Parts: sequence; C-alpha cells; structure tokens
Amino acid sequence: MKNIITIAVILLFAATGCSFQRASLASRAQKELVGMKKIDLLSCAGVPHRQQQSDDLEFLTYSGGGDSVGVGVASAASHSTAIVTGKSSRRYCEATFILKDGIVQKLNYQGRTGGLLSKGEQCAFIIENCLKP
Repeated sequence: MKNIITIAVILLFAATGCSFQRASLASRAQKELVGMKKIDLLSCAGVPHRQQQSDDLEFLTYSGGGDSVGVGVASAASHSTAIVTGKSSRRYCEATFILKDGIVQKLNYQGRTGGLLSKGEQCAFIIENCLKP
C-alpha cells in the first residue's frame, strides 16, 4: 500500500511540474509577443483556425491543447482487492492575437486552460514555437 501511495505522489509532482512550466510560458507570451509582426506570428504559430477583421483591428484565433486530466483514488480492502474511483476533464485553449497594422497588440486566452495553480498551461502548446528560449 505504501508503494502505491509513493508512486501516486511522485506521478502527481512530475505532472504538476510540467503544468507549471507551460503556464509560465503562456504568461510570458502575453508580454513578449506584443510587437511581433504578423508574418513572424504566422511563421511560428501557423495558420489560425479563425480570422476576423473589425475596423482597423485583426483577430487571429488559434486552438490547442486537449489534455485530459484525471484524478483517481485507490483504497485496498485487502491484499487482493482494490477500489478505484476517478474523474477526468478536458483542458483546451483558444488564443486570440489582436493585431493593428500587422503588429500584435494583445494576446488573450479563453477556455479551460489549466488548473487552479496552472492557469494558461494548455495555451503553451500554441505559442511555444514563437518564444525565444
């Protein structure tokens, strides 16, 4: 039983660490990508899923992510019997770049982008190629 708990804790910390890194990347992108030219954005992020023009602003929306997050609880009634319950939810991101005169002015995120402490993590999959290391 101790081994199961130890393995569960290690897996939880490993998965959480990656989530925090991706959330940090997504947050960085909202600052660092402002000022980027449209041609550079298309080069690193690809063709957007949706595009809209309104007056002098252009909106480019990308979709990404799609991780399923599961939570499981196990308890052993005896050495040969275990009871497991679980719940999962799908996380995703829609990243909308707002451009004026072909230059990124703002980056907004929408969707179930992450957990309580890892907000925006799914957005990192969209913007990671656009950030400098």
